[in-house]
Amino acid sequence: MLKKVFLSLFFVSLVAAKTGKNSKDSKLTPAGLCAGCQATVKELSRTLKHTTNDPINKRVPVLMSTVCQKENFKHYDITPSVIEEACKLIMKNNGTAIESTLINYYNAKSRKDHSYLDIVQTICNEVTNSCPGGAVNTEEVPKQGGIVYNRETDDFDIIPGSNVKMIKPTKQTTHEEL
Repeated sequence: MLKKVFLSLFFVSLVAAKTGKNSKDSKLTPAGLCAGCQATVKELSRTLKHTTNDPINKRVPVLMSTVCQKENFKHYDITPSVIEEACKLIMKNNGTAIESTLINYYNAKSRKDHSYLDIVQTICNEVTNSCPGGAVNTEEVPKQGGIVYNRETDDFDIIPGSNVKMIKPTKQTTHEEL
């Protein structure tokens, strides 16, 4: 089975090399690439978080070879063809790094109860750079701001800036104070 997967991936890469298709030929916007990466990792995570008798290092390559099919993305708000194109592009450019990241992540028993947001942050921001806001330096807040996943709280942190505006929260009052 792995031999077939490898051969099919090899054939796809040869066809892409012959036709001259690369990331420069892609019509993906940065937002489409980011959303496609996030959807792809979410689909990978949805399957990998369940334990089976097969070792994770055998499951990951098989799953990676089938995840980029349009049918996997029909339930997303983004056009499935955009997600499919983004998926194929990140797999082509970063497949080996994504595979090793997934294997390492899902081998850790402590990761089983975490949400998929941690692995999305790792792959889409740090491994593939498909989404802006990779590693955030906490000493220097970016002028543009951003939304980043916080591994310690398993939630998002919002960094205000020119791209991210927030109103100042007001103190919650009760009806008696009115």
